[in-house]
Amino acid sequence: MKHLLLSLSAAALCSAAASAQTCLETTFVSNNGGATGWANYMDVTVLNPTTVVSLEANFNVAAGSPVNLEVWTRTGTYDGFEQDPTGWTLVAQGDGTALAAGTGTPTPVPLVAPFDFLPGAATGVAIVYTVGGNPYTNGTGANQLYTDGNMTIELGSSCSAPFVGGSVFTPRIWNGSFCTGSAPSVGTNYCMAASNSTGVFAAMSASGSNVVASNDLVIEANDLPLNSFGFFLTSLTSGFVANPGGSEGNLCLGGSIGRYVGPGQIQTSGATGSIALAIDNTMVPQPMGAVAITAGETWFFQLWNRDAVNGVATSNFTDGYEITFQ
Repeated sequence: MKHLLLSLSAAALCSAAASAQTCLETTFVSNNGGATGWANYMDVTVLNPTTVVSLEANFNVAAGSPVNLEVWTRTGTYDGFEQDPTGWTLVAQGDGTALAAGTGTPTPVPLVAPFDFLPGAATGVAIVYTVGGNPYTNGTGANQLYTDGNMTIELGSSCSAPFVGGSVFTPRIWNGSFCTGSAPSVGTNYCMAASNSTGVFAAMSASGSNVVASNDLVIEANDLPLNSFGFFLTSLTSGFVANPGGSEGNLCLGGSIGRYVGPGQIQTSGATGSIALAIDNTMVPQPMGAVAITAGETWFFQLWNRDAVNGVATSNFTDGYEITFQ
């Protein structure tokens, strides 16, 4: 099953909520469809590394109804593997906040975390509709390829029981868009750091997600003095104290401050001048014992590290990093 004709689709702007993203759309004019649990299949190729930060999709439920989906990929084509689990990996899923816009209208589906397409051979993709059914379009040969010059989508088929059996229908065109761009920031830097012995300001960053249930957050401190010991601090309250305890830096936390000083949590910046820590959302240190993060809470993080000024031992801090959890 190879598709011979090419149809060009201009990259359209996604919804206003994600206006910084660029979306490659297939079509939302459906003439067929399936139910919850069905999947659409396609092959995707890219010329450059590409991060998908959200999707748009067509759903056959009333406007305002909750909807959701999963994204599965495999190295190589989907063709012939619709009923076979071999090689398929779950790479993304909706974060549970999407509400249907109505059949025939793009419904933005925010993802728990972005996922990537890498250049090279085709990547097989399965979009599995976990909440709400999937309107799609019958393929004609002339409507089965879409490209924006970097990403090319080759469609496709549908299956009523993906990876385990069910009926396969082909050719079928997924109604949706891949929306690409920079991965959204997990949190926000705040509070000015003081320069350290390297002459620069150590800064915080984070990767993973701010979704409590995902529990995949990693915080990182960069531009630290080399081979310097340090550990992360956290609080539900921000603050500002200049040179606390004789430090050269600024404490950007207030209230009850927890310290990540358990086994393996006090680290050295080594030859890279950086320290990273995977955060367990169920075990956040506080003075009275570990607590669990709750969706809706905002936590503040900072790293304290050893430093030296003119050969005299001292300490310093990064800037602060604020994360509101979902």
